[in-house]
Amino acid sequence: MNAVKKEDCLVKKAYYEEKFLQEDSGEHPIRQLGELYLTEQKKDMSDLSYIRFAQGEVYFHNCDYEAAIFKWENIHNEMEPWAKKNIADAYFELGFLSTAEDIYKSITTESLTLNTEVALQLFTLYLEQSKYGEADQMIKNAVVLNPDYQNVTELACAFFEERKDWNSAVELAVNEAARTKSVDWFQKLHSLIENGHTHNHGASHFVPILYLAQKVDLALFEKLMSALWKSHETRDDYMAWITEATIILLDSDLQHTHQWKSLPQLMNETFIQLLSGKYYLADMAEIMPNLLTAWSKIADVKTAPLASAAALAWNDVFPSQINKDVIHSADEQLSQSTNQENLLVKSMELADSIKSWADGRGLKLHSRFASSIRELADLNTNRVMLAGKSTSEKSSFVNLLLNQPDSDMINTALPVLYKDGDEVEFQLISDENITTVSSSKEIIDAEGRQDTMLNYSAPNSFLREQSAAIIDYPEMDTLRSNSSQFLEAARMCDGLLFVLNTIEPFSAEECEFLLDVSEKIPFCPIHFVVKKSDMLTPEKITDIGKRIRNYFPEAELVTYSVDGNDVQQQEAFTRFSGENLSHDHKLRLRTGSMLFFIRRLIKHLLQQQVKVEEDLHESIQFEEDLLSRLQGAIHQLYDVEEEKTKAIQNAYRSLKDEIHADLLTTIPKLIKESADILREDSDYGNVHHLLNDEMNKRIDEYLQYTVHPTYINSLQDWISFSEGELNEAQELLISWNDSFNHLMGEERLRLECDFQILADWQRDADRMTGAIQIDKENILLKRTPSQVLLKSAGKIFGVIPANNTMMYNRYKNFIENENYHETAESIANKFFRQFELLEKAIPRDISLFFREPFKVLKKSADSYQEQVETNKAALSEMRSHPETFRDPIKLFDVRLRQIEWLEFQGKDSKIVY
Repeated sequence: MNAVKKEDCLVKKAYYEEKFLQEDSGEHPIRQLGELYLTEQKKDMSDLSYIRFAQGEVYFHNCDYEAAIFKWENIHNEMEPWAKKNIADAYFELGFLSTAEDIYKSITTESLTLNTEVALQLFTLYLEQSKYGEADQMIKNAVVLNPDYQNVTELACAFFEERKDWNSAVELAVNEAARTKSVDWFQKLHSLIENGHTHNHGASHFVPILYLAQKVDLALFEKLMSALWKSHETRDDYMAWITEATIILLDSDLQHTHQWKSLPQLMNETFIQLLSGKYYLADMAEIMPNLLTAWSKIADVKTAPLASAAALAWNDVFPSQINKDVIHSADEQLSQSTNQENLLVKSMELADSIKSWADGRGLKLHSRFASSIRELADLNTNRVMLAGKSTSEKSSFVNLLLNQPDSDMINTALPVLYKDGDEVEFQLISDENITTVSSSKEIIDAEGRQDTMLNYSAPNSFLREQSAAIIDYPEMDTLRSNSSQFLEAARMCDGLLFVLNTIEPFSAEECEFLLDVSEKIPFCPIHFVVKKSDMLTPEKITDIGKRIRNYFPEAELVTYSVDGNDVQQQEAFTRFSGENLSHDHKLRLRTGSMLFFIRRLIKHLLQQQVKVEEDLHESIQFEEDLLSRLQGAIHQLYDVEEEKTKAIQNAYRSLKDEIHADLLTTIPKLIKESADILREDSDYGNVHHLLNDEMNKRIDEYLQYTVHPTYINSLQDWISFSEGELNEAQELLISWNDSFNHLMGEERLRLECDFQILADWQRDADRMTGAIQIDKENILLKRTPSQVLLKSAGKIFGVIPANNTMMYNRYKNFIENENYHETAESIANKFFRQFELLEKAIPRDISLFFREPFKVLKKSADSYQEQVETNKAALSEMRSHPETFRDPIKLFDVRLRQIEWLEFQGKDSKIVY
């Protein structure tokens, strides 16, 4: 038995079968081995180790693990490492995992197979114990140790995927693909890439395996490249990946016979992405030339024209960056190719990209050009322009087509676009904006501008049935083919219908003018209309038609009569607008026109940078001025609040001081007048109680019926005064409100105060109209020396007969001459204590009155402060990094030029802008 076969038997624990069992014996292996054991034991130089090893295997297979362990523990020859491994296997089966682990780890051997088996058994043991970290290390050791061992790499891959350890799975796939060059491992790597499991690997990580994949299978190489390309599109290292990928393609000697399936289209999409306005030129200085060169190298039949046009377009804008041989080859290929791309769709996509970029930066597109692009994108409507020197003849023909009387037609010097619509609507389209017209004056005012067109939508059965729109170009005093307005209007159309002058039809001037138009808009069909008249006999009309076809072979001449059948005229127009405008012809015509307007749009954006800077500067100045005014208004409002608080508080204190002074004057007088209840025969032992009660009674009546009503009336006057002061403040705020809103150009501020405080004060005043409650004042019961003397004397004389006249005079004299200021002050304080909550709340209430205006002003000020900072940052960024504005526009120009190369190269036309 050779070594390989022996190790295989040892792994399967089948050593006993190969070494000792007889194939033709029908006896059980245990009996056969037992007999062999007895025979060997009888020998003088017996060696029972091998038989014991074999017996252990049989016991193991029959689940007698303890017997197996016993047999294997007595192995001490070269089979001992295998015996130890088997003992560990038995303990594993018995569930003694810790013992099994220790035995596995104690095995020392030079056998690659045994070391691999030990690593795999430890891997299984750790999985059983959920020790995934140790299991991970064991399976990785097994792969490093013996990757060719059966199922080791497959087991490792399954484990990594189960644990979602994608980094390890990817590394295993890469290493095994490189080691084995097996298509299966390349496919496994491709699957991992496609499922997004390579995001933690850098752009250069897979370069070596990609070079190897080229040698294994180009189709496999393309699949890997494509998958990696897509996985990098949303990553930060996308540009680094493009660099690596293009270098691989340029360095490789790729077979020209290989049919590329996905890479060329991916490179086309990448080219468009890079020109979308998201990237700067500095990022593409080295990337784009390599990308275009590599793309040209592998382009298939479908993308070859795109690649060639892209290289030529880049060279137009950034000359000398691409190798001259590449440019020469691109020019040749493009001239010989037949482009099948829908260039109108590509043009529309470019226009959308420009709009998205401009919208994202708050830039305003040229409204008229943007509107023209939208009109051209509507392939469901055929647009025809009517033009001519004679307004009356042209207008009468328009009337016939639209089946409308002259009174319903629009009399204006502006070009008018007639469209079918659900309701009547007028729109003025200028360079700056699109506005809905509500009066004829607006149209008249717009006639002085050269950049304006009038859109007129209204229900019209003819236009609706024919899916048509008509541009009625105003009368031209002189035919000037270089009129930019005329050419721009003509580029919106699918054909020009020229109304001839009946007096001199198809004059030399008209012919020269239209030849110029045909040269500038090569695909625009031109046809003619002439009004029937007595001067135009059938022979003359035939002659006019011949002269026309000498210069415009495809042109038709339509005659019409004002008194003729409208249906016939409309049928003639239908033939012109329908039959003479094939779909392919319309696509080419509209593509050229679309490119024209996109070119103008890009030019406008380049010019707009200066305007944007100026607008930002002006906006900052305006907003800073407005912010300063708002902050000034806030400070002034604090002053107004303080002023009104002081005025209203002073008014309240004034009424309070007046009543207080009256109390201090009247109360002592009332007290003194109370002496009139004294009589000579009064009981001077208790008279001080009677006097004290009388004094309090008179004071209470005075407070209830004189002071309190006076206070309530004064409080009403105070509320009226306060209302006037607060109304004055509100009027001031209203003037501020109007001023700020006028400056802001919108109803942004509403500085409304809270007049609820007046209602609250009135409610408090109403609650005060009831009787007031004031505790009695101990006027004569206080222990002053004079009072004590009188009180004592009264008691004495109440017992001992006294001189009543003397007591009467003394009491009266005391009451009338005593100082009652302290008493009056005490009573006044008690009176006003009932109203002190109102007084103390005045500052808080007035603060509530002004709270909302403060809030509105502060919020607006904060908003303008933020806007100022934002605009300053934007202006600083624009001035310090002009490339953020210019680079995307340059890149849009490259994309535009690519479409222009595709549209015009090698065709019987030329770019005319």
